[in-house]
Amino acid sequence: MSLRNLRNMKELAAPVSLASWMLGLIACSSAEHSGAAAGGSSGSDGATGGMCSGGSAFPGSCSPHQCQPNPDYAGQGPCAPDCQSVSCSASQNRPCTQDCCATCGIDQWGSKLCTCPVPGAPFANCSCSPPPFIPAGLHGGPCMPTGDSRPASMAADSLRFVPCSTADLVCFTADSTGSSERGCICRDDGVGNGGMGPGLFLHCGSVNHWFTNDGLPVVYTP
Repeated sequence: MSLRNLRNMKELAAPVSLASWMLGLIACSSAEHSGAAAGGSSGSDGATGGMCSGGSAFPGSCSPHQCQPNPDYAGQGPCAPDCQSVSCSASQNRPCTQDCCATCGIDQWGSKLCTCPVPGAPFANCSCSPPPFIPAGLHGGPCMPTGDSRPASMAADSLRFVPCSTADLVCFTADSTGSSERGCICRDDGVGNGGMGPGLFLHCGSVNHWFTNDGLPVVYTP
């Protein structure tokens, strides 16, 4: 099952827990990233029954049937971790050769598909779909007390893994801008919350339109 299909299935699937979703991502990761994106040539090494095997991940790939890395992921390719957007691909003259699939968003919970309609041109679309456990229609304003969405190693006032009061409470951090919204959601991820153990904690990063800013301050403290 490709990340493209995983994104489509979220619209049909019943709500699932965050822990189940994370376990699913872990279980699928070797298959999701085991081949190059559509358009690459397949290889025979490590392939069994048309599927790549051997546990080697091929970053940026969209198909488990293409047993080689996505060439656009390497170096200054448009699928490299520092790009993966339409604006980057176009403005930095980083043309694509094939579709790019990657994780994205807060805690890498989302699924990104960058489409390459014409090899040699920029990406036409790079959407980051939220996971099914994040409800639609969430909204909030500035986080109170204020803080940063980046890790503590990068920002002394980081809000990552700070205890919070209410599941699915959302707010926007001090480093958020109109063109690059950043914020947090209060959840128990079921896999340790960054070493904090079970409970409700803020998970922060790029918002990707998963929730909206209504301008009303949000007090997240328990």
